[in-house]
Amino acid sequence: MFLLLAALLMLPAMAVAGNKVIVVMVDGFRWQELYRGADSALVNNKEFGNPDMMRADFWRDTQDGRRRALMPFVWDHVAKSGVMIGNRDAGCRMSVTNNMWFSYPGYSETLCGYADDANIRSNDPLPNPNVTVFEAANNTPQYRGKVLVFGSWGRFIEIFNERRSGLEVNANYRHSLAERPTERELYVNKLQDAAPRYWEQERFDVFTHEYAVEAMRSRHPELMFVGYGDTDEWAHAGNYRLYLEAAHDVDRFIKELWETAQADPFYKDKTTFVVVSDHGRGTTADKGWFHHSRELPGSDQTWLMAFGAGIPAKGVLTSGDYHNSQVAATVASLLGISFAPKHEGAGTAISF
Repeated sequence: MFLLLAALLMLPAMAVAGNKVIVVMVDGFRWQELYRGADSALVNNKEFGNPDMMRADFWRDTQDGRRRALMPFVWDHVAKSGVMIGNRDAGCRMSVTNNMWFSYPGYSETLCGYADDANIRSNDPLPNPNVTVFEAANNTPQYRGKVLVFGSWGRFIEIFNERRSGLEVNANYRHSLAERPTERELYVNKLQDAAPRYWEQERFDVFTHEYAVEAMRSRHPELMFVGYGDTDEWAHAGNYRLYLEAAHDVDRFIKELWETAQADPFYKDKTTFVVVSDHGRGTTADKGWFHHSRELPGSDQTWLMAFGAGIPAKGVLTSGDYHNSQVAATVASLLGISFAPKHEGAGTAISF
């Protein structure tokens, strides 16, 4: 008993014995909509979508009503039982430390624990020279073979460096990678094949989500990544209605992931969720919100929320400066594994 207690005390502070972690990333979703709800200047502009539909679905008289209409699970559950970071209106800031302010650099920083501006300077299919916390976990006896990655964007194959890491990365238009796919996975394969390939290297989020949920039920990963991308794609297309609908879908997806975990004794009360964005985007009311880059102020601004096992019910934080470079160390701490990259600018774990 003494040896067991000593071993537990040696784990990082946030680790919970037998803890599972699910990391969700929402591509290019702004903190402004997360915390304020729909933007009045955009929902009333017919150039960006049907104003009547946008107002009916997402416009309310108060800010609290608007953000709840957009993301009801976040505001009914996460804000009450977890921690929410990055509400700049309230005095809490989060941002990337890389100088690129777009996707691959944002994902690499978030998952590896530091910015690598020398190597990660584009969204090209470069195998990531840096090690993600997922690869590190998969190289431990505790989590080997228990780590799965699901993403809509094809670039996740390189971001997680599938060839080197040995991680199973179900991204782009891949079918289920399970050795023996379930009946549901075979059906999702069929639906994905029948759906339009609207984006050449990125499937719709619903397929990514279905593969992830079914893997939780049938394969029980202990560390799982889910990367949703529809928000970023519809914003680039200048369609604010579909951008809002994609965010609303993400809220529903997160709710289903949580409810799936809580309905399964394997995960129930032993699973921590970390949800974060990879970058922000422009903020102007014309077409500035379409894109994100160093030339568009606000593109470095991100957000994070955490809930589940080991996370206190602090709600929306009103102070502090946080960075995406802290996420990898935070995940490692939650898992109880060692992950300390010897790299300038490497982030330390967030203390919730």
